[in-house]
Amino acid sequence: MDPSSASTTAPTAHKAKKTLRLITALLAKAENTPFPAEAQAFQEHAERLMVRYGIEQAMIDAEAGKAGKPQEPMIEERFELTGAYRVGQARGFTAIALAFSTVRVLHATGSSKKILYLIGADSDVGQIVRLFNSLQVQLAAAMQTWWLNYPYKPYLSTHEKTLERRQFQLGFLTTVADRIEALYNLESVQGASGNELVLTGRRERADDHVRLLHPALRNARPQTISQGSSTAHAAGSYAGTQATVNSEVQVAARPALPGWQQ
Repeated sequence: MDPSSASTTAPTAHKAKKTLRLITALLAKAENTPFPAEAQAFQEHAERLMVRYGIEQAMIDAEAGKAGKPQEPMIEERFELTGAYRVGQARGFTAIALAFSTVRVLHATGSSKKILYLIGADSDVGQIVRLFNSLQVQLAAAMQTWWLNYPYKPYLSTHEKTLERRQFQLGFLTTVADRIEALYNLESVQGASGNELVLTGRRERADDHVRLLHPALRNARPQTISQGSSTAHAAGSYAGTQATVNSEVQVAARPALPGWQQ
């Protein structure tokens, strides 16, 4: 092994561990604060760090491969979604996982649940599951606040109310996915070909593991689902960008909606 490579990898690995601890702390704060704006600020900071952490881990893995050492294991982990909104949530959480660029997603459908199979490097899958768990808590709180003040619900049937809430959740989750994808694109550009090269290698290993575990299956694709209104979707999207908008992504600020004034 090249001595200079070893001296570079060790500090990088130490930095990655510190970053992971900070990400975990930020997600916990986002879950526990009662203030939507504060939760969103914590989440945005965590997202930036998650992208950097993923790139750092990919670099460590690539260096190990070059040195002939064992690379980070590829794993498969299942994430279950239940309840009336599971179809829309499955679509939104799939978009978030795929935004990380190095993880692949497969779907299974049961009589009362949707199962996402996340396949990729251990650290990549682990941080996505942590984010999923945090977002479930934040999404539930955001939807409750929005729905309490939603002016059209007295005029909707039970089915239409379900569609509205599903559309809110889909707007929330796909907006988070868009932010993460934009951050990955930004980091890849700033790192020139180096970042993209190590991420491509990471993706290829995930693809190989999918073929090994499930040779007859394909990666998850967006599904067609029953639609709610554009108003509900816009409210969910706004909830996904509320608070300190990440200037690196340059998402335009939106006017306040009912239920989100502080």
